[in-house]
Amino acid sequence: MQKPIVIKCGTLIDGEADKPSHDVSILVEDGRIAAVEAGAALDGLSDAETIDASGAVVMPGMMDIHLHLASPNVSTRQDVDVARFSRSASSMLMETVRHAQLMLEAGFTLVRDFDWPTPQGSFHEAIVSMREAFDSGLLPGPRLVVGGLTHITASHFDLGMPRSAQRAPGITADGPWEIRRQVRTNIRNGVDVLKTCISGGLGTFGEENVWSRNITPEELSALVDEAHAFGKPVAAHCHTPDSVRVAVEAGVDTIEHCVYIDDDAIARVVDAGKPVIPTLAFRQRKIIERRRRRGAPPDVVAQMERLLDETSRTFQRYHAAGARIAMGTDTNVEPGFGENALELEVYVNLGMTPMEAIMTATRNAAEAIGRADELGSIRRGKLADLIVVRGNPLDDIAILSDTRNIRVVMKGGKVLVDRREQTRAAA
Repeated sequence: MQKPIVIKCGTLIDGEADKPSHDVSILVEDGRIAAVEAGAALDGLSDAETIDASGAVVMPGMMDIHLHLASPNVSTRQDVDVARFSRSASSMLMETVRHAQLMLEAGFTLVRDFDWPTPQGSFHEAIVSMREAFDSGLLPGPRLVVGGLTHITASHFDLGMPRSAQRAPGITADGPWEIRRQVRTNIRNGVDVLKTCISGGLGTFGEENVWSRNITPEELSALVDEAHAFGKPVAAHCHTPDSVRVAVEAGVDTIEHCVYIDDDAIARVVDAGKPVIPTLAFRQRKIIERRRRRGAPPDVVAQMERLLDETSRTFQRYHAAGARIAMGTDTNVEPGFGENALELEVYVNLGMTPMEAIMTATRNAAEAIGRADELGSIRRGKLADLIVVRGNPLDDIAILSDTRNIRVVMKGGKVLVDRREQTRAAA
């Protein structure tokens, strides 16, 4: 049986309260939060290991609930623009495992992955195997929520590959019954959530189909009905006001991206209580400049520049209207895995308080994926997923973007990352 752990917190951001508390101790037993007490109430537990975070901030582990772990990424290779078509499946798997571990090392104890289709087919079965390896302790890694793509021919996901690229059989589905079959196949393969595309998209191979319809109402109704019949949620890529309206009407569970919007679509999202996942980090100025210097296609860079102001305004409109915002970055080629807390800096720069931004990556994210009963806050009975942070992100949210400031990462009561000074000194 795992030895109890007492964490002595200088400052606690618990994921629920609007303000931090100070001089608090947390008792972790059997992978869960057993107690949260003020002062020295837990000092008498002689059989417990102590983590002294009295000079640090303790907060729930962060969550990024929209990314693509299997994408070629600058954190593990430089030839990202050709790697999608040159990597072997085994290389892709090794990189994907490392990407997930980089997320854990950066303080992300849960990520929701949305596959990365290639000419060889989808990759979600490998991600499901990773999820099982991480859950069993075979490999260190964050909790994984695995998404399976369910999309039509010539959707944004399909056009994300060049026209000349070969498509694996079954990678797309057309018509309500093909859609239902693809949903069922994805579920049989072990996915946790189904993702589809309602509008077109931007950002790959000169694609400019953002205003196109990417699924019929009959197909979307079949998708949502089939997924919900199996108890699985649906996430929808929505770049336009009409696609957002269609998503809400169809009963989609989360709205992915902040691109084009209008007041009516915002009102429908807020009235329905649908979480919005903004995915702004990869379109920020410094990321655009990195891609330009790296030699990314000029049309892709130009698209990103055109959307920067639009996506920022859309986020601000959602926030002002009181939408439920949960953090997601859409990390694929850039930024590097582990830089994901840059998304929180963007939120603060666009008007959120640091506490609101932190909530998007903790409590709000857990609620958006239906895991708030066990994750997202440091409360008695919940899973002990938490991080110890050097510095105070309420004073400077950018602290969370520097992995060196993430001193301890605990998942399920086990310390999986430990950068405390005494640990290094003893090594």
